[in-house]
Amino acid sequence: TDLAVERFIVQTAQSSVTTAMAGAHYIIRIRSSLLSVILLVMGLLNIQGISFACFALLAFGSFMRGFTHQGYRLKQRDFNFKPAIYVEALSAAIATTAMYAAALHVPKLEAMCAVMAAQACLHTLLSHLFSETRYWARAPYSMLKDQVKFGLPLMFGGMAMFWSMQGERVILSAVLPAAEFAHFSMMFQLALVPVLVAARMALTIGLPVLAKAKTSPRELKDHLDQFQKHLAGFAVLFFIGFAAVANPLLATLFGPDFQMPVTLILLVGLAQAIRLCRTPHSVAAQAQGQTDIPFKANLVRVAVVPFALLGISLGGSLALLLATACIGEALAWIVQHRLYRARNSSHTNRPAPLKQQKVPQ
Repeated sequence: TDLAVERFIVQTAQSSVTTAMAGAHYIIRIRSSLLSVILLVMGLLNIQGISFACFALLAFGSFMRGFTHQGYRLKQRDFNFKPAIYVEALSAAIATTAMYAAALHVPKLEAMCAVMAAQACLHTLLSHLFSETRYWARAPYSMLKDQVKFGLPLMFGGMAMFWSMQGERVILSAVLPAAEFAHFSMMFQLALVPVLVAARMALTIGLPVLAKAKTSPRELKDHLDQFQKHLAGFAVLFFIGFAAVANPLLATLFGPDFQMPVTLILLVGLAQAIRLCRTPHSVAAQAQGQTDIPFKANLVRVAVVPFALLGISLGGSLALLLATACIGEALAWIVQHRLYRARNSSHTNRPAPLKQQKVPQ
């Protein structure tokens, strides 16, 4: 249900920032309140046998996050990321430490949920401390409409991407023994986490850079080319590094039984590296408000899941499923690149106007 209003704030015109932030506060408050109600209902229904206290704590945390002040993100428009680091990284680091302490001394689910609720309160408090503008949560309908129009494709794209990955894991959980599936999941997470962190950092840094340049097509293209080159280089280094250290890390962290065949490690690493290469054009599209482009690319990725299911049902191996995932990522990358080029090439390839010469009388 995330409409990515914080990205809208970063890429919107300077004249609309104040109204955009108020609209973001309104949307976030509504979203968090709805999520709180859903969590409370789940607690009343005793979903999965989890205590009502757990759901109530999570609902409280969600409600508190609804009052997060987005003003600390305004500095990102001028490439100052310190407030975001203080608000997000500091609250996450403190919560992680508290989570380990709670797990060691009070190993109960209620304690974990209490830490998550406390993190939400701390995050909200820090967001107000590092925001220099007044908190306001009212915006005209036209602004809310623009923010929803911007965010809906990203929301559906995120859902599509989530279900494409989870769909493949659901298939695996049905055909693999529990222990083997757990071993694969650890390897998958080991590849996924650094890619998610890198993609998040690329989005945070790249969005304001490309948004600043969107009025100059040539400058935007130059920035995007550099962005693509650097991230592609990182993707190659990630693939090589993951192939080299995955098994030693798995053995060190979880034990020798968690080591995986080299073929599977290479395929998982390749899929995540390709996914990382999709980031620059996704960020560029968001910088220009063309959020439907990454959404359509993610639909291509989802469309590959039934083929993976068909391959497994016909007796295919885990390697076949992962190879299918690599193909899906590659197709999504190609589609996203072509959609972006088709929509923006007319601007970036436009020749510079010729200087008018005086005609002799």
